[in-house]
Amino acid sequence: MIDPFVVILPSAGLGLRFENDKPKQYHKINGQFVLDYSLELFLSFDQCKKVVIMVSKEDPYCHKLTQDDRVNLVEGGLNRAESVKIGFDYLTEKGHIENVLIHDAARPCVLNEEVEEFLTQFCSSENSGAIFATPCSDTLKASSDGVRINQTVDRSELWQAQTPQVFRHTNLMQAYDVNKIEMNKLTDESSLFDKLDDDIFLFQSSANNIKITFQEDLSLAESIINTKRN
Repeated sequence: MIDPFVVILPSAGLGLRFENDKPKQYHKINGQFVLDYSLELFLSFDQCKKVVIMVSKEDPYCHKLTQDDRVNLVEGGLNRAESVKIGFDYLTEKGHIENVLIHDAARPCVLNEEVEEFLTQFCSSENSGAIFATPCSDTLKASSDGVRINQTVDRSELWQAQTPQVFRHTNLMQAYDVNKIEMNKLTDESSLFDKLDDDIFLFQSSANNIKITFQEDLSLAESIINTKRN
């Protein structure tokens, strides 16, 4: 059973590493915005009560996104973490106290069946949150100067955090209240719980859940999406 939830899609970033005038979430795959793939997936769930898309002040593309009465466009902040917090505050002010799901705008390949299993497992647990993640498979090296290797890092307990991430509203609100983390240093919301007693569980995602960061990632995402449709 999946409990009602709301979604925050941070989409106010410029994607500087993408090296293109158009933000990566607004490039098209098969004639559809990258962001639309995630948006349509979450809207396919009846339990999804609201989606807020965090956009930049002068976003020329957002009004061309998939239209739905459950979708609201909200002006984001100076960075991703600040945008998510603004989205969370917006939902709270509107009286939404459902579970809060956060997903990167540039992860269009997440599978519907994985999200369904992820939410079902979370809702049947007493955990405060859950995140998509993959175990580290490469050998990891630490370097203080980016030139010389200081040590090899034990990867056996290391996981790469992804999205979607989901949290119970009350627990996420408490995590925001007690943390004094600078928003520009917060790379994902599960980090808010690092020093708290809340249990955040890992959901091992497939290798297909890639994040578009560089130009060449678009071709890979298109290949994954086309394979998924066949």
